[in-house]
Amino acid sequence: MPDSARMEKFVTALLILLCTSIVRGQDVDPRPFIEEHCLKCHGEKKQKGDRRFDSLTVDFEDRETAWAWEEILDMLNLGDMPPEEEPQPESEEISQVVSWITEKLDHSILVREAREVVRLRRMNRFEYRNTIRDLLGLHMESFDPTESFPADERMEGFENIGGTLVLSDYLLERYLEAAAQVVEKAVDFGPPVEPVSDYLKPDDFTDRTFHFRPQIWFTINVDGKYIDVGHGDAKSDRLYARRFKGAPADGYYTIRLTAEGVNRINRYNPELLRYDPDEPIKMQLIATNPEVAYPGRNQNNSDRILATVPLADNEVKTYEFRVWLDKGFVPVVRYPNGPQPFKQVLTRITERHHLDVVPSNWRDGVAAQPSENQTVYLSDVYEGPRIRFYGMDIHGPENTEGPSSIHAALFGHEIASPEQIDPGRVVQHFGSRAFRRPLREDECERYVHFFNRQVEVGETRENALKTLVTALLASPNFIYIEAPVEDGIEQLAKDQPENLDQFALASRLSYFLWSSMPDKALFDAAAAGSLSDPSELKKQALRLMTDPRARGFTEQFTDSWLQLNKLGEMPPDTGKFEVYHVRNLQPLMKEETRQYFAYMLSENRPLTEFIQSDYTFLNRYLADLYGLEGVSGDGFRRVRFADTSKRGGILGHASILTATSNGVETSPVVRGIWILENILGTPPPPPPDDVPPIDPDVRGAKSIRDILTKHRESATCHDCHQKIDPLGFALENYDPIGAWRTHYTQGKKRGPVIDAS
Repeated sequence: MPDSARMEKFVTALLILLCTSIVRGQDVDPRPFIEEHCLKCHGEKKQKGDRRFDSLTVDFEDRETAWAWEEILDMLNLGDMPPEEEPQPESEEISQVVSWITEKLDHSILVREAREVVRLRRMNRFEYRNTIRDLLGLHMESFDPTESFPADERMEGFENIGGTLVLSDYLLERYLEAAAQVVEKAVDFGPPVEPVSDYLKPDDFTDRTFHFRPQIWFTINVDGKYIDVGHGDAKSDRLYARRFKGAPADGYYTIRLTAEGVNRINRYNPELLRYDPDEPIKMQLIATNPEVAYPGRNQNNSDRILATVPLADNEVKTYEFRVWLDKGFVPVVRYPNGPQPFKQVLTRITERHHLDVVPSNWRDGVAAQPSENQTVYLSDVYEGPRIRFYGMDIHGPENTEGPSSIHAALFGHEIASPEQIDPGRVVQHFGSRAFRRPLREDECERYVHFFNRQVEVGETRENALKTLVTALLASPNFIYIEAPVEDGIEQLAKDQPENLDQFALASRLSYFLWSSMPDKALFDAAAAGSLSDPSELKKQALRLMTDPRARGFTEQFTDSWLQLNKLGEMPPDTGKFEVYHVRNLQPLMKEETRQYFAYMLSENRPLTEFIQSDYTFLNRYLADLYGLEGVSGDGFRRVRFADTSKRGGILGHASILTATSNGVETSPVVRGIWILENILGTPPPPPPDDVPPIDPDVRGAKSIRDILTKHRESATCHDCHQKIDPLGFALENYDPIGAWRTHYTQGKKRGPVIDAS
């Protein structure tokens, strides 16, 4: 059966299952049903789960009333109510009540939507950055004009809900500042910066030694011939050229690094080094902003990985990269897969192998600087792996013929001075792309008049053009995805695709699938009026889905739906789960789930594969975490399982399992609730206010299962935990970072066997 047919069959079956009503229920009176089957537990005398239905009205336009009826509907559809021990109504009776509630709820939604004022939705921070990138062709890897924006509020986990994306006075000021920053970076009428060439020798990079302990030093720079980089800790001692003052301008640079890998295979135990000798020594080139933090010492938020390359063993080679550097940024070299943290590694190696060369009190330190004859250079005997670095050559920025892509986006494809640029053309050319629709004649006239007024009061044409572009980028027509244009309010209020303006429809489509503005092809389709044709709309949607920019949708949707954005809020304990930090597993975990979702979407895979499958997407480090052999390299690839019981579907993904842990231990309750909310769409109600998280009477409980068993003895907790706990216990074989386990741990010892039944 083709995938599309299988998907259609599955969805049809699901709809039949959920929409169980086959009888129209508009004449049904549900009150006798409620009185007979619900009020015993949810009436005047008893309110199980804080739910009371004896006073429930049929005013579905009241939100709280509608929510109560929706909860009843969910319980009936799922077969959870009435409880098994109570008398059961006939299936036809249930169908009639379900149909009646469904019709009333559907009607109430239509009534509310007709009465509500349309919410104009502004771009969120992610969409704003993407739009600036695509509008101007700016490199945004190291430039974030939204850095000072407040965090976007989430609703049901999502950051793109109009009800939360309101515009405050404070945020409006930040939009003005961001527009000015963008213009300052994008608009430059000065002559091109002349390329520079600089060769940086070992002596240009770092001191020749570093201080390991008061009596113990470590030589890094060997007589100015080369530098040995022997660590892989991103937070200390990166190789930074102090003499290089930063890139003179934004642009592409050619950087050549000369280096070799040394001592990959050595006599030390790899576990002491926290290092994998089977993996090639890697050299990483990073761009960083020295104004943010001292780049030779601390990792900072401006760090951007430019390239990573495996080094040849004991063979000096030159490696060339063409990379983008922002103005002022400097290149930094580091050893990403080396032993780390390095000083702890040296301590372990010294204790195991080199006590004969260090003073007996080397661990205690000394109060004063030791004399020359007390100093020991541990580097003389250390045999660990390292990068041997000989120098760096930098050339750039590259000069290009004709106007830059940014200049062309703003002012057209001809090189022109400010005096030669027509502001009306700027408004028509750039403004229509910024507003994502053609500008009306009166709009153009207002912006041109604004430019002319700037010049009349003495502003230079260059500054007036910058102010003009800033005004366009600070306009509500840019900030709002569907701007409040005067002649579009009525169509917008109807909120139906068939009534939308073609350009508004194009924006909805692109911001849904790209989190960014329409491209030229979509804009042209809107201008031709062809998006009203369902076949053309489908064609454009499929085109957008196969574009690399669709990754924005994948990232945002998985972060929101699966709450991957919470990964890292409670990072795993560094002592218990060192591998998580040493191998920087957090972004790898996210990448597995994102690639899995993207594959499901692009290949139209069955929905059931979100729960059970025989494949996932892994690189070497995640495969090691999962205990899977035969996966090598840093790149992700599709990996099939011989046994689907441990890793099939997203519930076996380390991203999910880590995000639903607290960094120290697992909780069946947290994981069970996560499944109910995010996979089954049946979130449990919050516990009543008078119910503590765990029943205080847990004496004699020996495990989390015992504790929850006692907790379920409370009548107010029993029903919800009957649903929550089994789902959570099914995942108990996964530890707080998603590795498979068969036993709990007690300190450093093996604890009880895990019962995941």
